[in-house]
Parts: sequence; C-alpha cells; structure tokens
Amino acid sequence: MRPIGKKKNSKEKLKKEKKETVAMMLMIGIIITVGFVAVIANLSYIIFVKGNTYKKSAYAQQTKSQIISSNRGTIYDANGEALAVSVSVDTISINPDKVKYENGKAVEKELLAQGFSDIFGLEYNSTLEKVKSKSSVVVIAKKVESDKVNLLKQWMKDNKITTGINIDEDFKRYYPNGSLASTLIGFCGTDNTGLTGLEARWNNTLVGTSGVLTATLDVHGDSISDEDEEYIAPENGSNIYLTIDSAIQGIAEKYLKQAVIDNSAGYGGVIIMDPQDGDILAMANYPDYDLNDPQNPVYTGLGDKWDSLTDEQKSDARFKLWANKNVSYLYEPGSTFKTVVSSIGLEEGLVETDTEGQFHCGHFYHVGDKDIYCWSPKDHGYLSLRGALEMSCNPAFMQLGQIITARTMYKYFDAYGLFDSIGSDIAATPKSSFTKLEEIGPVELATMSFGQRFSITPLQMITAVSTIANGGNLIEPKIVGKIENTDNGSITTVETKKVRKVISEETANKVKDMMHSVVEEGTGQTAKIEGYEIGGKSGTSEPIESRKEIDGYTASFVAISPIENTKVVCLVMLFNLTENQEHQGGPTCGPVARQILLEVLPNLK
Repeated sequence: MRPIGKKKNSKEKLKKEKKETVAMMLMIGIIITVGFVAVIANLSYIIFVKGNTYKKSAYAQQTKSQIISSNRGTIYDANGEALAVSVSVDTISINPDKVKYENGKAVEKELLAQGFSDIFGLEYNSTLEKVKSKSSVVVIAKKVESDKVNLLKQWMKDNKITTGINIDEDFKRYYPNGSLASTLIGFCGTDNTGLTGLEARWNNTLVGTSGVLTATLDVHGDSISDEDEEYIAPENGSNIYLTIDSAIQGIAEKYLKQAVIDNSAGYGGVIIMDPQDGDILAMANYPDYDLNDPQNPVYTGLGDKWDSLTDEQKSDARFKLWANKNVSYLYEPGSTFKTVVSSIGLEEGLVETDTEGQFHCGHFYHVGDKDIYCWSPKDHGYLSLRGALEMSCNPAFMQLGQIITARTMYKYFDAYGLFDSIGSDIAATPKSSFTKLEEIGPVELATMSFGQRFSITPLQMITAVSTIANGGNLIEPKIVGKIENTDNGSITTVETKKVRKVISEETANKVKDMMHSVVEEGTGQTAKIEGYEIGGKSGTSEPIESRKEIDGYTASFVAISPIENTKVVCLVMLFNLTENQEHQGGPTCGPVARQILLEVLPNLK
C-alpha cells in the first residue's frame, strides 16, 4: 500500500506537466500564427506594392528588345542637291556568355578580343575587358561601315563562330560636299543627334523616332517563337530643302577664302539674299572645316600650337571655328549703315537727295567735347545727301543724325528689326547691343549716325538693306524653303513672312538710286560691273582704342543688283584687319562683291 502523500505529489506533477504542455502548444500556435501573418503580409507587399516592379524585372529577363534606328532626314539645297545624308552603317555588340562555336563550345575571350582589335583597330586590353564583362550585352564598335562588317563576317566564318555576336543596322551622317556651307549646316554626334548649325536647330524635324523589336526568351535566353515577336516600325525623320543654292554658295566661299588670305584677315563672312522673299541664297564663313572630320585641329589654323593648349582652349578654338558668325556674332557695321540712316532722313522729310550744300565736311566735326574725324584726310566741303553717301562722309552723317534725333532714329531701328533676334531658325542669335535711349548724348548720337559704337549681327544688317532693296518691306530671312515627310511624301512649304512696312517705296527707290551713284561715282567703284546695274555702300568700323590689338578693323561692302526690282543683296565682311594694312571697305571688300556678283548674276539669269 502506497503512502497517501506520494500519490498526491504524483497528481500535482502530472497537472503541472499538463499546464506546461498547454502553454507550449499555445506558444507554438502563436508563433505559427505570427509567422503565417508575416508570410501573408510579405506576400501582400510583393503582390500589391512591389508587384509591378518585379513584373517588369521578370518581363525584362524573359524578353529581348532591339532598338531599330530611324533614318535621319536629308538636307537638300534649293535645287535638290543633297548636302547632308544618312548612310547605312552597323553597330557591333556581343552577348559575352553566348559567344560560341558551332559545336556549342564557348569562344576563348583572348581570341575574341584579338579578332575585334585587328578588324576594328581597337586597343587589345580594353577590348579584352569588354569581352570578359558580366553584362548581358556589350557594344564593341559603332558606325561600322560595310567593308569592316564583311571582314567580321568572314572572320566568324573562318573561326566557326555562330552565336553571340550581333550586327545591328545603324546610320551615319555623311556630307557629300565636305566643307561646303559647313558653318551653316553643322554636324551630328555619334548618336546622330545634331550638335551644331542647322543639324542642331532643325534636329527635331530631321531626327525621327526609333522603332523596337521585342521577342520572348526561354530560360537559356534564346527566342522562343517568331510568333511572339512585336515590331514597332521606326518613323523616319523629315527631309528639309534649304533656300541655299549650292552653286552660289560655292562662288561665295571661293572668293571669300581668297579675300581672307590675301588681306591677312582673322576671318570673313558673306551673305547673299533675295530681298523679295527673304530667301538666303548663300551664307559663308572662312575659315571653314570638313563636316566629315569636324574635330580635326588642322582647320583651327593653330598648327604647332595645338598640342600646347589646354583642353578648355582646344574646345574654345573648335567652337569658334564651328560658329556661324553671320548669325551668332555681333559687329559694328560701319558706313554700310549710312544707307539705313539716309532712309530715315528721307522718310521723315528732313532731307532730300540732291539739295546742294545741306551738309559740310571740314575733315572733322565737333560734337560735345570731342572732335570726330572723317575717314578721308581731305575736306569734302559742302555736300548733298547723295554726295555725302558717295564720299561716305562722317561729318555729314553726324549732322544728319542731329537733325533726325535719337528718339526718331530708334523708332526706325525698331521697325527695321534691329532690336529683335533674327535668324533663330539658323543658329543661336545674340541680342543686339545699343546704348539705352535715355543715355544717348551728342557723341553717342554722332557715332551711331555713321554706324559705330553699337553692334548687330551681319544677318540683321543685310535684312535691313534688303528692306530698302525690296521697296520698304521688312521680310523675315528664310533658310528652309520646304519640309518633306519621308513616310507619306507630303510637302510643307515655308511661306515668306512679311513683318511690316518700314519705309515707302519712294524712299526706298531714292536710297537705291544713291547706292547706284556710290558705285558709279563714289567709294564703291571697285564693285562696278560693265553691263550690270550695281548699287552699293562700303563700310569700315574702327575698334575702340583699348581693343585695337584684339579686335582690329572690320571692312565690309553691301551690294544690290539690279537697281529696279532688285533680286540680289550681297554683304561681304572681313574682320580683324590691322591698322598698318589696307582696312577700308571699298578697296578690300568691294572687289570681292564684284567677283561674286560677276558669277552669281549670270547664274540667276
């Protein structure tokens, strides 16, 4: 018989163990419940919060997208001659872990790197790093032309390499005429995006939209079926037809280059415009460069100095070379601007063309506290407006400026578009620089009257003269004549835009008649052409004393032909001429305008 106390202890122990078991079961239940809730919460997060991200990631791993390049539009001249075209080239890439022989064995990385280096002229070690990459796709070479592609294909065949090397069609920009209109047209980068000139300004029209080919992949990364492929065709860029005539452009460039070299000028520019519709027939700068090799330092003219320049100096030199200075640089027009001042005096009825003795030149004119001299060492004596323009007499035009007043002058400058940005569809245009009206004193008014101490672009200057040449209408200059949609063949014509009436036709005809006298009797006789009616005006602008060594003199000549129903306005400019050489516009730029017109006028019949 067991003792009673012992039996009691056994029951208590059993009861205690039961409680511990229940507690443990409860704890396990709680842990399982918490774990289940955590799993559910995490699953919900994955599905509802990160689901889209993971879906995209999974899709990316299960699909392959190939960009199909669009064809950049062609740039043509007015006669349909191609100035900038896109030629077919290829981009070579590899899938590093899939480059295999026909027997399925992986190709040795060293063999692959050596082959690419030999065919494409690449550096071996950097190429070896590429082919050893863990990336799914690595680009080996861009803009590869057909001869190199054929070498690659033959090399792959010889080495029995069948997979992992990709040859994708691309396009490269090519300029058939090399340096023709280089600063106007500009060039593209390696991605076929316009970087300078019209290539940049009209990039959105020319570039088009790339297409895409999407295929579904299996676990090995290979395409499953052609039926699953989705193809979105590229939209090719539009073609643009310029108003430029390649023949006239070539004439302008030929004589401009000769003039810059013969006169040891820093650089030069020529613009030829049809004043009736604003069409720019030629726009040239010299020095120029080969559009197919724009980075070549030889075109900067720096020669042996190039290697000693800093990267910043090299970049600056290139951008100066590439700039279309006819649109993006400011200059002081000098006495060519006297045509505009004459038109204001005539339009306001303050002067007549042939009133003798209206002005007097005593070699200098005292204004404010200064004696401002005429360019000529001789006194011109008493002059009419016609005589003053023929002799390009500064004192006479200072007197005319005083009669007109600064306020009236600025009213017409505004009407002529001299305070506006002109040519923004060609290049970035700076804002002209004029003294504020309220700050104009006697000296500022005097110098402004003969075209100095304010700055405009050459395009603004020729547009103002074209306004006179066409009978008084400000016409917006135009460089693109029409746009062609290459997908459907539709043509959009860029219409001539008449901005406003500036002066009367009567006033315009009087100024043109005086410009004819300048060529027949005055300082513009170097532009005279037998058998043709030529009007013109020479110009010379003198730098301020402190910048003579930096800026030098600017010589220019603006010519029109014929006098009635004018069809051509030609502006010739030479910059950075030194004081100890011939720097007057008549002797330096007049003959250039003559040579150009002598060939251009017959060309235009």
